[in-house]
Amino acid sequence: MADKYTYSKLAEQDLIDIYLYTAQTWGRKQADVYSAGIEQSINRLADSPNIGRACNEIKTSYRRFEHKYHTIFYRQRQTGILIVRILHESMDIRHHISG
Repeated sequence: MADKYTYSKLAEQDLIDIYLYTAQTWGRKQADVYSAGIEQSINRLADSPNIGRACNEIKTSYRRFEHKYHTIFYRQRQTGILIVRILHESMDIRHHISG
């Protein structure tokens, strides 16, 4: 059975960076909790991909879903969803998502 979701290399790095920053700033326990929350959101998206909002103004076929201070950008595929990026709300989205 195919995976419900996969990560781009950039999204994998985003997850690592989020974890490390959160652990350094608020402690490892909070990093574990926050990272688990992101994963729960991604599982929800994989089960119901249309709950995220279309964001064609950023890139055609991309969708977005907010998890607290981060936005998960993804696109649907026949085999599930591809997590493209996971960006903090303070980031310049267009700069971080290539056209």
